[in-house]
Amino acid sequence: AYFTRFANGEFKTEILTSIRNMDVYIIQDVENHYPLTLNRGDTETHVLSVNDHVFCLLVTIDAVLHAGAKRVTAVLPTYPYSRQHKKKSREGLTASRLGQFLEFAGVNRIITLDLHSKELENSFNRLRLEDLHASYQILRVLSTVTDLKDPDLTIVSADTGSIDRNKFYATALGKSLGLIYKERDYSRISRTAKESNITNVRMLGSVQGKTVFMADDMLGTGGTLLRAMDTLREMGARQIICAVSLPFFSGNAVEVFDEAYRKGLFHRIIGTNAVYHDRNLLGREWYLSADISYLFARSIYRLHAGRSLSSLLDNRRIIQSMLELQEERNSRRKAARSHPERKRRPARPDQ
Repeated sequence: AYFTRFANGEFKTEILTSIRNMDVYIIQDVENHYPLTLNRGDTETHVLSVNDHVFCLLVTIDAVLHAGAKRVTAVLPTYPYSRQHKKKSREGLTASRLGQFLEFAGVNRIITLDLHSKELENSFNRLRLEDLHASYQILRVLSTVTDLKDPDLTIVSADTGSIDRNKFYATALGKSLGLIYKERDYSRISRTAKESNITNVRMLGSVQGKTVFMADDMLGTGGTLLRAMDTLREMGARQIICAVSLPFFSGNAVEVFDEAYRKGLFHRIIGTNAVYHDRNLLGREWYLSADISYLFARSIYRLHAGRSLSSLLDNRRIIQSMLELQEERNSRRKAARSHPERKRRPARPDQ
């Protein structure tokens, strides 16, 4: 496809090959805020907002349907406006409304990662929503920095909204689950990690001397995680490792976490490549990236071939296999330490 951005900000998509009667998948990273070259032969780059990306997606869907596509699937690693899923005053439910826009535009299916609210899939009539999760990919990376069988490893939910996600990790790993409860002042807007709307934090559970693992669906300014880390340190946590499926790192979040890491507030943060980042983040010692490209590729293949996604949506069996493999490796290491090989005697001259 060829994309044009006009001087007034409008977008146009032109399909450069025949797609008539084909099954089309449109991949759109709506959180990509890095410079892009859009116009053919143009050296000028453009930094697109979430709204720009959404409208670029809409005109692409329109172009694909006018080109005769049989079925259209929108692949959105980040579901736009997903945090606007419930009303606290006179405000809209934009998360569901945006999906309805896509459904009305002709999209048959949406593939996304770790929805902020599972109830979103109840908003559609015919559109189907596949909500993938990166738990297996994140645990593989986690296993490289800590022992998943460590009895001192515990799982903590950074807030009530992520309790189900962390309960899944706790159940899969056979660990205890703690909860950090935050009180917020919703009359204030979270602008940076230090200027959030969190007014009070409380801890349910014990983390004294423990290695703590916290998982959340997204990281914006980072205020939630930083306040949670402060609380865990005050409660005596020995080491803190966090995982986020959608690492936005909005504003100056990277520099703020640099400072927190230098102070020893946390050990590592695991994110995924569902959101594009350059070496400014990927080169940080404290940041580890889990690759979810194969997860999306397998999902697209299975949907196109009419096969089930069950093993991808419920990956407890493959996680259990990974844990059994790590336990076997730990047993071999323990046996090797307990029974070191005897040193071979020097060979006699006649041997």
